[in-house]
Amino acid sequence: MLVALCLTVVLGIAVIGYVAVCARTMEMSNRSFCTTSSVQLAEIGVEEALWTLNKASQAYVGGSSYGWSGAGWTLTTPTINGVPVPTATKTLTGFVSNRGLQGSVNIKIEYYSNNNLIPPLCYTQPPTITSDGISQMPDGFPIDKQLKLTARPAALFTKAVGAYTSTSFTINWICPLDSYETHVNLDPASSLQTRKDEAIVSAPTVSVNAANISGYVATAGTAPTYTTGGTVKRADTPGDVTRDLRYVFTNANQTLFDILADANLPGTYAGAVPSGTATLSPTVLSRYTATNLFLTGWTTLTIDGPAIIVVSGDFYIGDTAKILITANGSAQIIVGGSTYIGGGGVDNRTKLPKNLAVMSRSAGSYSWSPDGYYTAKFETSTPFYGVIYVPNGSLSVCGNPTIYGALAANVVDQHYGNGAIHYDLDLRKAVFSTLNTPFDVAQWLVSN
Repeated sequence: MLVALCLTVVLGIAVIGYVAVCARTMEMSNRSFCTTSSVQLAEIGVEEALWTLNKASQAYVGGSSYGWSGAGWTLTTPTINGVPVPTATKTLTGFVSNRGLQGSVNIKIEYYSNNNLIPPLCYTQPPTITSDGISQMPDGFPIDKQLKLTARPAALFTKAVGAYTSTSFTINWICPLDSYETHVNLDPASSLQTRKDEAIVSAPTVSVNAANISGYVATAGTAPTYTTGGTVKRADTPGDVTRDLRYVFTNANQTLFDILADANLPGTYAGAVPSGTATLSPTVLSRYTATNLFLTGWTTLTIDGPAIIVVSGDFYIGDTAKILITANGSAQIIVGGSTYIGGGGVDNRTKLPKNLAVMSRSAGSYSWSPDGYYTAKFETSTPFYGVIYVPNGSLSVCGNPTIYGALAANVVDQHYGNGAIHYDLDLRKAVFSTLNTPFDVAQWLVSN
């Protein structure tokens, strides 16, 4: 009996310990499940906040205002460190997991106001989002996970060359394609030390032919085609490997943003572009217009300040004419008709590609005999520091140009010549005020 009693006591202690371990394990399992659920709820809050910021931004640039209060947001302006901070808050409830656990989300957007949705405040004082996901444990104890992030307008030119449709990117002649960083060396032409192998070519189909791509190629399922001399590889790839499949992907995806309508463009209207040789000297972002802008002969249009030029018709640079952007200047040129950049081209003295953008609204094809039909044609030996955007049409790059920047078009064709494209990695953060740009996550933090 004594032995049996001892065994019973030992067994009882073991059972009690086992039950305690099982209970603790269940509690940890529930806590882990609730933690994961709270993170997912917080992510829902982030998506709700980003969606709302994009709706508010689109409404504002469209000439109206977003109904924050009508969408369930509470608007306040608390003072933080002596500075008024426009703040929008919202709570989402009614979440129930497959285990029956209750959940909610508390969302806060600081600097949500219209001024913070557009340049320059969307860069210097961007909206910040705080999202708290809360899940209730079976015993009623809340598990709170918080995500904090900074939202900034997304970049369009994240690739060296991006195209949208089939038969969309062809390089017919020798064309080195690589990348560099502007903030490392403002004059990449004077040094090869800043060159990198991070250029990306993205299009549904890519014909490399004789090009030498130091970086990556992404297609929509069809491998790139080559001719003699065509390469896709990194600098650390052995010399006898000319097509390194580690850098060829089948997930082409080029971002597409709308060019703002004339009525929604930023800047102060400053009148028509003067004819002949002239200088634009805006001290603040200013908008100029032209029915057709033809620069021929020895004409020079100097831009000595931040300018937007809207050309409703055709844009043409020929002969020895040129556009000169001074060290103080920047230009966004929006074209409604055909685009031809030849002659002396655009001399961007800042050497910053983000300071020059040529954008076409046109979907038409224009005869550039004997080269065929294109929406825009680039053909100048003047080094081009900038970006070209033709979302609805075709872009032909001819001759022997040197492009420091990026290209994006419905169809891109390096038609003839031995030019070079050097992608500026700083364009991954560049945003242009003439585009309807959605907000994206710039900085992400899990705070608890």
